[in-house]
Amino acid sequence: MSPALRARSPNIMDDIVKRPPPSPSDKAPPQKKLDVKSRPASEEPTPKAGSLVLTPKEKSDLKEADKKEAKKDEPSKQDVIDMEVFDQILELDDGDSFFVSMMVSDYLKQVEVTFNQMDQAMKTKDLKQISQLGHFLKGSSAALGVKQVSATCEKIQNDAKGIPSEKTLEEVVSLLKRVKEEYSAAKRWLLEYCQKPVDSTVC
Repeated sequence: MSPALRARSPNIMDDIVKRPPPSPSDKAPPQKKLDVKSRPASEEPTPKAGSLVLTPKEKSDLKEADKKEAKKDEPSKQDVIDMEVFDQILELDDGDSFFVSMMVSDYLKQVEVTFNQMDQAMKTKDLKQISQLGHFLKGSSAALGVKQVSATCEKIQNDAKGIPSEKTLEEVVSLLKRVKEEYSAAKRWLLEYCQKPVDSTVC
């Protein structure tokens, strides 16, 4: 480095150190954050490609279709009731439906009591008691034409006769759950015939 440049170097460094910092006006203005709420309509997010946009009418039609599809899963009266047997009971009535109403009322009470007894027997794993209760409920259900409940109760009667084991207990528990669901469907149909609320135990 030449003597002249070396002599000027301290002055140049002093000038840089002593130079005042740039004023705020010299800095680049900070970028303003875009408020989502103030976003122009043209910048609103659009549905993804391939997504389906439904009109209110289309949404309503879709809900109705879902309801109809759900009804398909509900058992029909012919599935839960043996109409040939039930019609024979109707023939014994005098026309005022009193006889049928009394039979339905007595049956619903019997089932509720029997289910409670079955639940108690399951707590003690008394399969013999459950088999006897299944036999009883099979007969009373068949007499009224409640065929699904009658058929499942026959399976409960036979399975509970088997050798007591964890597998047998699991099978009986599964059948009890199934027969209660079948009974709920039959109860709904019977009470509809009696023109009473579903939660009533008397026609």
